[in-house]
Amino acid sequence: MKVGDLVMFNDGTSLYAQWFYGQLGIVESYTAVGKVDGEAHCRVRWLTPVAYYGKHASYSDFAAANFEVYGA
Repeated sequence: MKVGDLVMFNDGTSLYAQWFYGQLGIVESYTAVGKVDGEAHCRVRWLTPVAYYGKHASYSDFAAANFEVYGA
């Protein structure tokens, strides 16, 4: 995964799956080793804002493991 990749949220077991599962976005930043937990993280700008708790999220920060590079 790298900045500019098209990714899809694919973790159906995540607490956030009811809102984000299947959503597509572009990776805006990627950190291979997180400072807190050592896991890779990324910021994704959604292609279409995602309805989340009465608002619309334009971007989100999640563990990279929640995504797959779309079309790869």
